[in-house]
Amino acid sequence: MKILKTGISTIQDLGRFGHRNQGIPTSGCMDTLAYGLGNLLVGNDEGAASLELSSGAFSASFNHTSLVALTGKGYEGFISGRPVSFWQPFLVKEGEFLQLFPKEVGFSYLAIHGGIRTNPQFNSRATHLPSRIGGLNGNALQPGDHLPVSRFPDEKGQHIMNYLSQVSGQVRLSPAITPDYSNQVIRYFPGPEYDWFTEQSRLLLESTDFHLSTTSNRMGFRLQGPQLQRERSVELLSQPVLPGTMQVSPDGQILLLMADAQTTGGYPRIGQVVVVDIPLAAQKTPGSSIVFKKISLREAEALLIKREKQLLQLKRDYYLYFS
Repeated sequence: MKILKTGISTIQDLGRFGHRNQGIPTSGCMDTLAYGLGNLLVGNDEGAASLELSSGAFSASFNHTSLVALTGKGYEGFISGRPVSFWQPFLVKEGEFLQLFPKEVGFSYLAIHGGIRTNPQFNSRATHLPSRIGGLNGNALQPGDHLPVSRFPDEKGQHIMNYLSQVSGQVRLSPAITPDYSNQVIRYFPGPEYDWFTEQSRLLLESTDFHLSTTSNRMGFRLQGPQLQRERSVELLSQPVLPGTMQVSPDGQILLLMADAQTTGGYPRIGQVVVVDIPLAAQKTPGSSIVFKKISLREAEALLIKREKQLLQLKRDYYLYFS
């Protein structure tokens, strides 16, 4: 696969785990659900590396027929000028061009059967640009880059490819499965310093819209809303943080940490966004609204278990369809 044109696109997977005690961020994809569904559609293992696109037009050529899928938001796709839909598997034949054009702010994912096979670092191929590790030499992709991908499909991939080459219809995920990016409600459970804030501030957290600032990136989103005031004025020693942590800066504004979040921080942690809602938060655009809803840790765990069971059943049904 040869990159012909690109804005900001990187190789990402689920991230690197077990190294935060060394100061190494998790990194990985911003929208884990879109990324995971893309890998499912092309018959990959859940941790296979994909492309994450976040800015600018993208195009690539393929030197052999490949099974691919597009997921997420922000782009529209074409194969040699023919439009192709998101959330479905399709074939890019040898010599054809895949083109993606931005239509809104968001993260899109290009999954390829077999995954992108760059050399892993710290057990992950995820690109972390600040430290220049992972991906393709630690960099964002550039025109002329060649990405190593599998030429020979495995059994699952071959079944899907055979079906797509013989049937003119489309196989697309149901809207009931794909994310509803218009949903403004983001659920969280109280963080370790939740009680440091005044009762009024805790009420404002759930009763007021917060808006995503333009000062946002893969490390974290800055939200604009009412000033959250503290009852306790003591300084906090640096404490562990992770993607989804809701810190409150000295000016009373929320900093929502994302995939490239640092491993420790000194701002009080008022909450932690539940894992199943981090993908929805990641796809918010500057100026869009977020409404926070408090739930318990037990409820957050139940939501994650429910989603994982749904994805496991979807995976079984999907591969059975092609067998």
